Amino acid sequence: MGHTCKAIVIHCMDFRFGKSLFAFLTEKGLLGKADIVGWAGAGKPCCDGEQKHFPLTQIGLSKQLHHIQEVHVIQHIDCGAYGGSAVFAGKDQELAFQISELQKIKKSIVALYPDLTLHGYIAELQSDGDVQVTEMELA
Repeated sequence: MGHTCKAIVIHCMDFRFGKSLFAFLTEKGLLGKADIVGWAGAGKPCCDGEQKHFPLTQIGLSKQLHHIQEVHVIQHIDCGAYGGSAVFAGKDQELAFQISELQKIKKSIVALYPDLTLHGYIAELQSDGDVQVTEMELA
């Protein structure tokens, strides 16, 4: 019995984003229509020489088994896998870094799966506990 879904969503395992993640997926029409995976650093392992086999294999399995057409990667500000916000001189530097990470992640995924469309996002926890998720334009 075959079954398909639209996409795979890769997010950070950080619990602070849990409730907002599902609201975001609902808003995007992906909840119930995507494989959802989470691990430390979201897309970071896709570019890490020692770790990249695992996430790229998971994407391949999602493609093979569920016929996905899209990959959605949600990076976030203050990610512990990157050392948190403290390792950056300021928010602008951290945002620029996360955008450059999304570019590298896209390049790594598209090199293996050129027919998949990649969407990249940056999530940021707000002081009131809400999460702002912004889609980034990726070249």
